[in-house]
Amino acid sequence: MKLNMKSRFVMAAVAAAATTLVMTPSAYADGQLPNTGYENQWSPEVCKDPGNSGFKFTLYFNSNFKNSYRNIGYSVWDFADERMGGAPQAGLQPLRYCVFGVSSPWPGSGQNIKNNAASATNRHSSYVADVYFNRGYKGAVDDVAWGRNLNYTYNNNASFAWRG
Repeated sequence: MKLNMKSRFVMAAVAAAATTLVMTPSAYADGQLPNTGYENQWSPEVCKDPGNSGFKFTLYFNSNFKNSYRNIGYSVWDFADERMGGAPQAGLQPLRYCVFGVSSPWPGSGQNIKNNAASATNRHSSYVADVYFNRGYKGAVDDVAWGRNLNYTYNNNASFAWRG
């Protein structure tokens, strides 16, 4: 059977669509894809103005939502080591505050988030954001329903998780 050019194009398009459907990962209950570490590290959402970011949780270097910040979209097991793909790699891969102010950097610019957060905001309509003292979602916790200065984890924060 000889296929004309149009038939070949249609078959290629159908095959590509089927491959995309099979390879697309399932979404979690909140409509977000599972975290591989990559999203929290490299997404363009991390340093957008918090009100315009698709990521709904923001940690701030100083109290009262001041100075450097970072938007986070997915739970983080350990702020000091957010690994790409979840697989072990050489060295630690910490989450850091976004760098703002080239000639006069904002306080906290480029610093590690772990043990350096003073306040947080949560713009998610269905989930509470929990900031934990220890890695692995353990220890004292500050629950952030909207926005607040951290209390139990003020400059002693190691992980973060969404809670429904």
